[in-house]
Amino acid sequence: MSTDEDVAALTRRLVAIDATNPSLVAGGAGERELAGAVATWLGERGFDVRTVGADASRPSVLARRRGAGGGRTLLLAGHLDTVGGDGAGDGAGDGPGPGGGADVAARAEPDRIVGRGAYDMAGGLAAAMIAAAAAPDDLAGDVLLAFAADEEFGSLGMEELLAAIDADGPSAAAPRRPDGAIVLEPTDLEVTLAHRGFAWYRVEYDGVAAHGSQPGLGVDAIDRALDGLIALRDLGAELDARPRHLLLGSGSVRVATVEGGTDPATVADRCVLVVERRTLPGDADPGAELARVLAASAPDRLVPLVVRPAMAASAGSRIARAVTGAVEAVTGAPPVLRSDPWWTDAGLIAEAGIPVVLVGPVGGGAHADLEWVSVASLDTLVEVIGRVIGDFCGEPATGPSAR
Repeated sequence: MSTDEDVAALTRRLVAIDATNPSLVAGGAGERELAGAVATWLGERGFDVRTVGADASRPSVLARRRGAGGGRTLLLAGHLDTVGGDGAGDGAGDGPGPGGGADVAARAEPDRIVGRGAYDMAGGLAAAMIAAAAAPDDLAGDVLLAFAADEEFGSLGMEELLAAIDADGPSAAAPRRPDGAIVLEPTDLEVTLAHRGFAWYRVEYDGVAAHGSQPGLGVDAIDRALDGLIALRDLGAELDARPRHLLLGSGSVRVATVEGGTDPATVADRCVLVVERRTLPGDADPGAELARVLAASAPDRLVPLVVRPAMAASAGSRIARAVTGAVEAVTGAPPVLRSDPWWTDAGLIAEAGIPVVLVGPVGGGAHADLEWVSVASLDTLVEVIGRVIGDFCGEPATGPSAR
């Protein structure tokens, strides 16, 4: 296979398509148009391509480049959706757009592609597509591309993609599950080995309304919630005092929102806390932990909203060695190994039993009005991914060192 398009041109094409996540921005365009463009591009270059997802308006893309057989399968993963903002969907991919106070001079720099999603993460998608299409024809293993909808909100797309990969199963038509994965989130060409998980819960306290002049006739839900707030503050101190993770430090808990009461003259009949718990690899179930911590305040309901696992990779795993070796070979310097405080779909991939690391391009402005990615770093990333493909998928995989 080969490609007749360079990574900068493809990145500009992807950035020009509005893929604003509608769960974040009312009326957002969603991933359908971008998924269609990616699927068409890959299909024209010989990949087995299909879209995945229960919501036809928000599909994910699953594409396989088949090897000769017997080799490792490499998963290249990323997300299609972007957050909203003034610069969303300006369609240029470079040059000034309707971004309000955007830095026009920065947009004109030749090494920068500017536009919503350029850094997070059209550049990473384009690099994976170019590298996979340009890989040698005699690979033993498969290259599998999984580009998800909805990563910026609920990560339903990656859940559906992993279910589809599992449903394929090992067979003559769809050989083996991925033996390793790269998530192409922007890391400035550093290699991420770990990140925290997160969990959001709604904690609900009921009360009985009464006139404010006679509070004894009611039950103040806000007063009940105060005990819960104090317990959560104590949990934060407990987490900070625990042994620290080598890469990630400590976990955390915080109250994100508090809602309760109706007016100054009425005892509150309801108070609702939304709590965020950032977790470390190996942490106990955050729901059970919150139930224990809040038990004395007796909340009426503890409702999970989103729960996502932490991720930690061994630097000695086969995929980590392939990626770090490729970065060093291409850049001429040992890669920076790091952890990230935020969450990515790598958490779900690791939870599925697939060793995973993150590496992506240089840029800036993720989730900001002026977002950009470096063209030179995209060229470097294509070469890095190409080397990983050759190393990881090039030969038959045998024995316990396969992963």
